[in-house]
Amino acid sequence: MEEFDYEELGLMCGLEIHQQLDSKTKLFCRCPNKLQGTREPDFTIKRFMRPVLGEMGTYDKAMLTEYEKGMDITYEGYNDVICTYELDETPPFECNNEAKKIAMEIALLLKANIIEEMHVCRKNYLDGSVPCGFQRTMILAKDGYVELENAKKIGIDILCLEEDAARKIKTEKRTNYFRLDRLGIPLVEVTTKPDISDPYECREAAERLGLLLWTSNVKKVLGSIRQDVNVSIKDGTRIEIKGVQKLDSIPTLINHEVSRQLNLVKIKQELEKRDLKEENIINKPIDLSKIMTNTKSNFIAKGIKSGKKLYGINVKGFKGIFGMELMEDYRFGTEVSSKVQSISGLKGIIHSDENLKNNKFSDEDIKKLIKQLNSKEGDCFVLVLGTKDEIDKAMNVVINRVKYAFKGVPPETRRALENGNTEFLRELHGGARLYPDTDSQTIINSEKEIQIIQENLPEYPWTIIKQYSKKYKMEERLIKELIFTGNLNLFNELLKIYPENPTLIITTLLETTKALRRDGKEVENITEKDFIDIFTLLKYNEIGKEAIEEFMIVKSNYPDLTIEELKKELKIEKISEDDLKKIIHNIIHKNIDVIKEKEMRAMGPLMGEVMKKVRGKIDGKIVSNELKTILQKKLVELK
Repeated sequence: MEEFDYEELGLMCGLEIHQQLDSKTKLFCRCPNKLQGTREPDFTIKRFMRPVLGEMGTYDKAMLTEYEKGMDITYEGYNDVICTYELDETPPFECNNEAKKIAMEIALLLKANIIEEMHVCRKNYLDGSVPCGFQRTMILAKDGYVELENAKKIGIDILCLEEDAARKIKTEKRTNYFRLDRLGIPLVEVTTKPDISDPYECREAAERLGLLLWTSNVKKVLGSIRQDVNVSIKDGTRIEIKGVQKLDSIPTLINHEVSRQLNLVKIKQELEKRDLKEENIINKPIDLSKIMTNTKSNFIAKGIKSGKKLYGINVKGFKGIFGMELMEDYRFGTEVSSKVQSISGLKGIIHSDENLKNNKFSDEDIKKLIKQLNSKEGDCFVLVLGTKDEIDKAMNVVINRVKYAFKGVPPETRRALENGNTEFLRELHGGARLYPDTDSQTIINSEKEIQIIQENLPEYPWTIIKQYSKKYKMEERLIKELIFTGNLNLFNELLKIYPENPTLIITTLLETTKALRRDGKEVENITEKDFIDIFTLLKYNEIGKEAIEEFMIVKSNYPDLTIEELKKELKIEKISEDDLKKIIHNIIHKNIDVIKEKEMRAMGPLMGEVMKKVRGKIDGKIVSNELKTILQKKLVELK
């Protein structure tokens, strides 16, 4: 990964962490706080979104961008976790006090100042993720900090308590499908100040915030925590990168964004060198459909015959600009194409900085295009194929994005991709989308309430990690993983039952679970009670530790069976030491020739034979000790 002089570049990063809270009900209604998984919805409804003016009398740019996309919205609902509030047919209920207390605990752990009066605000979204078009949110605390390993303090700007949005399921034929079961689940949004000046520092800050949140009463399941990263350099602008899934991807994403901004600044400088002017570089788009009816490019010819139009636009003096690399496997042309795709729905654009012959254009085709577009030696032209409405949207994007190249880096919200790059998601939201919610009353946070929570704060996770690592002689990363998998409390419970082997417990919860998940097993079917029941059987020598994985596999497949029922199903019965001795003597008798040849080296194969008979019925360590004793006696007899 390419490294930069971050101080010289003036790198500034900030984090926005969204974490669902584990209250019994949702934030502004009394529906249960849970998802319905993959069950088919009980009903669907359609909605159409339109932008509205904010408090300042202006439209939010990001809302206008979403409106331009022209997407239809279908909501999928469930009768047992949805009421008329989620459908925007009922005003909000009173704010969930349980969720508020959890958020206050997090705020106090972050040393933040809790707001005495909370005011519910509406935050506009036009992407369809909220049926009413806005999310209810309130600032709960301000001006805290999280401390890194080197004692540097990363400031916490604000902590908000808000409701989660609906979850997007799919997009089909210009329609976005959302499920309403997640809508209204309470969450906290923790926003740091832009105090982070290094990609690895950003990763550490994100990890520390995640650890702190996951030692509080929050949802500890996949997807319950989401993080966004804000990145800027002194000659660039603030870019919000949404949907950062993995901590280890943060440095790569930041470095790629630094590279993108640096190269966009270079494009601006190159345009200045070429003495080009924003106002006179672009002509109007031209209809090329007639002259390209018989083109050698099959997909263009088929498109035109099907009724689509081919339009082109010439950009004066832009030769080589669309082909300039901004970050790894990502060029300026890719950036324009990605934005076109997001807003118009078209798959992208064709431009003359790429090899037009790769799109099967003949030399004659290219001559016609150059002539019709009046494209000169130093120019670049862009082609778009689609319906008239799609072309109008796409060309508007191309023109505006080319013009912004003269300014440098456009402020945007971008989506994180698996390869460490990003793509355009929407314009950067501004203050124009936020205004007071007239349906909600002021919420008071009393001094007494705050004091009670302050007196009962949990220990900081980094303190727990060091204590556990030392006490149980384990790597710190394993304790971190226990926290991030939501298994720390379960680990503590299992230790009370089976204190003699903490390593076995942590291996079961982390490594065995991970391996079975890789094998396609539904390990989510194994409940905390199941683990408690399994280790209780182990405690009383009802099973051997070798049976744990077998129990987990079968429980994954048959979630409705109890552990006691599984024990009968697997025919695992406790075996006495007398029965074990009989089995060992019998196996030794059958393998006497092997014993004469290998002597004590016969332990391995003999152990395998014995374990076939007793696996899961008695602890393997007992088997090994007993086999060793009997084998030694037999060798003495043979001599």
